[in-house]
Amino acid sequence: MNSCVIIFSGGLDSTVLCYKAAADNFDVHAISILYGQRHSREIEGAKKTAELLGINHKVIDLSSINELLQGSALTDSSVDVPEVPETTEHFETLKSTIVPNRNAIFLSVAIGFSESINANHIFFGAHHSDRGVYPDCRKEFVEAFETAERLATDNQKLTISAPFVGMDKAEIVALGDKLGVPFENTWTCYVGGEIHCGVCSACNERKRAFRESGVKDPTEYEA
Repeated sequence: MNSCVIIFSGGLDSTVLCYKAAADNFDVHAISILYGQRHSREIEGAKKTAELLGINHKVIDLSSINELLQGSALTDSSVDVPEVPETTEHFETLKSTIVPNRNAIFLSVAIGFSESINANHIFFGAHHSDRGVYPDCRKEFVEAFETAERLATDNQKLTISAPFVGMDKAEIVALGDKLGVPFENTWTCYVGGEIHCGVCSACNERKRAFRESGVKDPTEYEA
């Protein structure tokens, strides 16, 4: 059985990715990273999913890096999480949620871990809907980073994959539904709280994805 390392936030995309990897008969090693984000609700969901799937799961504490990643609504308490009307495009407001170089940082940690356990496959949940805003969710980044890390590790078998990079979020929801993903254990909201806020851009994207996929969303929303 091939082993893989998955960057596992506990959000919708990475949860579906864990279920897909398990269905594809990978020995899954999932890592969730604390990087000083505004809340830890996704991590709680990740723990539940890992237990349900019976996969290896580690939570890595890099919280002190928060001091270097300022200016993002996800890591800087002085930056408000923008509220966005559901019917509007929100690329400009999403820019405030960019965490500088986040995927490159997370992937570097995942690759170090993968080398230590002889796992040649690293997966993360970047998808096409993020392409317009997040540079490190683009296919070009994935391909270039794989080339760089093969040189860094001297491992030509190393693969870095974003299986959803050509899919939108509605397609990911549809795939998760087929795989039996318990969506109620996934967390999407940028704000954090007892239930999803329903008005941040992430909540709106989630609601749109479920609506377009025709899958019922079990998520509770405040608004």
